[in-house]
Amino acid sequence: MGYIKETADVVKDSLKGFTSKKKFKKLIDNMIFAIETNTVSKYFFYKYRILEELASFITLKKDRDKDYLRKYERVKHYYKEHFY
Repeated sequence: MGYIKETADVVKDSLKGFTSKKKFKKLIDNMIFAIETNTVSKYFFYKYRILEELASFITLKKDRDKDYLRKYERVKHYYKEHFY
């Protein structure tokens, strides 16, 4: 059931036309939640690829987006440990 919901979220978000920064933040929050609750699925790899593409398009401010920068580093570290 979790795979269906994750796929539906990805499709729904792509059709809604979110701005890149909002999509980036939402994706980070979802991935951090999956890491913390130990519910990482096979879609984590695909979400990470989307996250990396979005990261190249947006600019985060060090002062204002400090929390998301830390979360982004945590997701990258998790990816390197488990999928790289």
